[in-house]
Amino acid sequence: MFLLVYLWMRPAILYNKAPTPALKEKIRGRVNSVYRDAGLLLLVVSLAQLFLILMLDGDVQRGIIPAVATAFIAKLFILPIAIDWVRARSRGIMGLLYEKETLYTIRPGFSLPLSLKIGMLIFSCALFPFGMAVAALKLGYPALLWTENFINLAGICAITLVVGLSAVFYGIQQPLDGLIRRMKGVASGDYGKTRIYFSDEVAHLKAGFNEMVDGLKEREELQDTFGKYLSIEIARELIKNKKVNLGGEDMEAAVMFCDIRNFTTLSEKLSASKLVDFLNSYFHFITPPITANKGVINKFMGDAVMAIYTPLLGSDDYAADAVRAALGMRKALAEFNASGIAPGRVDFGIGIHAGKLVGGNVGTAFRLEYTFIGDTVNIASRLESRTRDFDTDILVSGPALEQARASLGDALKFESLGSAALKGKAAPMEIYKAL
Repeated sequence: MFLLVYLWMRPAILYNKAPTPALKEKIRGRVNSVYRDAGLLLLVVSLAQLFLILMLDGDVQRGIIPAVATAFIAKLFILPIAIDWVRARSRGIMGLLYEKETLYTIRPGFSLPLSLKIGMLIFSCALFPFGMAVAALKLGYPALLWTENFINLAGICAITLVVGLSAVFYGIQQPLDGLIRRMKGVASGDYGKTRIYFSDEVAHLKAGFNEMVDGLKEREELQDTFGKYLSIEIARELIKNKKVNLGGEDMEAAVMFCDIRNFTTLSEKLSASKLVDFLNSYFHFITPPITANKGVINKFMGDAVMAIYTPLLGSDDYAADAVRAALGMRKALAEFNASGIAPGRVDFGIGIHAGKLVGGNVGTAFRLEYTFIGDTVNIASRLESRTRDFDTDILVSGPALEQARASLGDALKFESLGSAALKGKAAPMEIYKAL
């Protein structure tokens, strides 16, 4: 048996002296087939014992063969537990045999079900020895002849049971505790995966966990990436409150349009890459007041941005929130101009209107965009374009200001510009500029 074990472990011994990829691959194969190899080892040793027994006298054979058969059964049942105990205490070796990424997948090879292993442990350490004692009593053997042997057997079973329970702890309980810690980590945003050393049920559970982590991480990356291009705020609110009808619905809202003045003149001074950098810096300065005042950026259109304020997306005082955001954007633009990032002075125009609009999915079955349409959106856009005519940067419609006055109070000043005709509107609308 020692010779066979040495031959089985020889690749590891040679690898320890002179590591090579071929030896590492051979060790992996031995580790993956350890149950099979251990079974073959036990079978070869037992056949050798049987061969030697058959050379003995017939009477001696009749006394020895039942003992050897009993020992073979006991060893067969205890062997997987012993293998698990050794493997569970040898995870550092597994870490050396496999690269980090490959340790996140199930190892190939044969594995016994956990229920069978536990059943074999109970059978070999409890049912089997006590069954032997009952059989001895039934067969009428004097107690003095087998009591001492039974005490020795009970001691061996106790040691084996401790080893088996240790294998259960290190092979099942400890990995599950680690998995629970990993799950708690995922809940807090840590997408670390758990290592897999074997191919049992715990390994399959870990593999499922790792696949879940990969999926969650991929979704998080998609959300972070595409949230820069799409309105991730809308997506989050839709998931959070589950009140928005994705098919489209009427809602009360305030709409804000913001556009850079004389953008064509500015863009002619910049290369394509510098133009993109300029716009990114500009939006980096002026968009925070939008979200800080419970607004949602619906879309960027070149140098323009469209924002929505509605109770369905968290803005109960939507008209006042839109006005506060516009005034915050005015201050942010002044800071942007003072930073010297732009090639020249940048001015913008903002138009704000409040009323009814429709929110819903627009597009095709292959590509949808959740957006807002309606007369309220059109009027806000028209107001933004009229800021040039009135030589101001913020225009607010009469309906929007009337709704916002109760919250804004007298701290903010507005000047009436009278009634103005807006493109596409038959009746003029009273408008105000923010002072």
